[in-house]
Amino acid sequence: MNMIPVRTIVSALALFVSALTATVSLAQDGAVTITTREISREALLDRIRGGWTGMLIGGLEGLPHEFKYKEQPRDTLPEFTFLAQGARSDDDNDFEWPHLWFMDKEGSIKLPYTRIVEIWKGNMNSGIWVANKKARELMDQGVVPPETGTVARNPHAWYNLSGQFCVESYGLIAPGMPQTAADIGLHYARIAVSEEPLQAAQFWTSLISLCAFHEGSPEAALQLALHAVDPKSAMAEVVADTRRAFNAHPDDWKAARQEIHAKWLRQRHWNDNSTPVNGAAVCLALLYGRDDFYHTLQYAMALGYDADCNAATAGTVVGMRIGFKRLAALRQFRMPDRYVNKTRPQLPAECKVSDQAETLLRVAERVILANGGERVTIAGQPGYLIKLQPTTVVERLPENPHGPQNKP
Repeated sequence: MNMIPVRTIVSALALFVSALTATVSLAQDGAVTITTREISREALLDRIRGGWTGMLIGGLEGLPHEFKYKEQPRDTLPEFTFLAQGARSDDDNDFEWPHLWFMDKEGSIKLPYTRIVEIWKGNMNSGIWVANKKARELMDQGVVPPETGTVARNPHAWYNLSGQFCVESYGLIAPGMPQTAADIGLHYARIAVSEEPLQAAQFWTSLISLCAFHEGSPEAALQLALHAVDPKSAMAEVVADTRRAFNAHPDDWKAARQEIHAKWLRQRHWNDNSTPVNGAAVCLALLYGRDDFYHTLQYAMALGYDADCNAATAGTVVGMRIGFKRLAALRQFRMPDRYVNKTRPQLPAECKVSDQAETLLRVAERVILANGGERVTIAGQPGYLIKLQPTTVVERLPENPHGPQNKP
């Protein structure tokens, strides 16, 4: 039998423990608050690659289920493989990927809106729909974001799902920093949406950011991310509704789904391309999936509505929580390290998914350093000291937001 040297075991344990090292402070009321976390570069890359890969798998494997189940959920949970031919560009990933690409190349975290117009005119000319399509048309008329995402200019801005499926990666690049994640997500979401969808943007970016270090249940993570949205928002109410439905029907996901459907589509009249309806579906998938990546995506697809977008969001959340190594160890994983770009001409026609993750990590390092973090050495390996942030609302709803009963 081959014996593993004790020194190797000790070094591995030291690296693991050091990656989780935290600095704590004692508040006046006696509460212990964690103020910083250390994480090795390798561990952070694993989290980021897990989230990005989860988004790719969910979005692309979810396409056969897009808008297939509206009044009722799917009868059974679907089986699927994990991108046996590799990943490719689709609107669940190829809005964020050009932004991230140029953020990395140009050393920017929030690209100036005038630069975004140049990037969109050069790249966003196919595979583009609804609020994003209208934003692109407005750019040809000389309109610049965030005006392209205002309700006065863009008829889809008050409800559209761009506030969810176009922002997940901004949570990946701000680990443990939900305020910064929300701020970056809002910057890019405003290209196409405003009002209620911006609450969704804050919620999902904050949740994904928190998942870098959160060790509680998915339900506890959802509750914590609620601090990122205006309590008056539909997003806040939706999260509360999904938690109630899940706890009322812990073994009956269809019953929970129909409760949400009855309230948010039949009674409140939000459409099936809106952030409240689809956000509810993602929350249910996360709750019933219970941190199982495969089962979470099954639920996200079967619950219906804009199922590919929802599976992409759910895949990002769980992928960030478990990391790439655990994701790649699943028996369903068949995915080669390949990404084919057929839609955004200024970017490489083909690259590795692992290289995309490295791009996100470079941007993440810039975000960490810009927010009080540091490069450190952990057990002889490169890593980061991250200054943690509380979860708070960055942008509240306007006084009289638009909605199904108050359409623009």
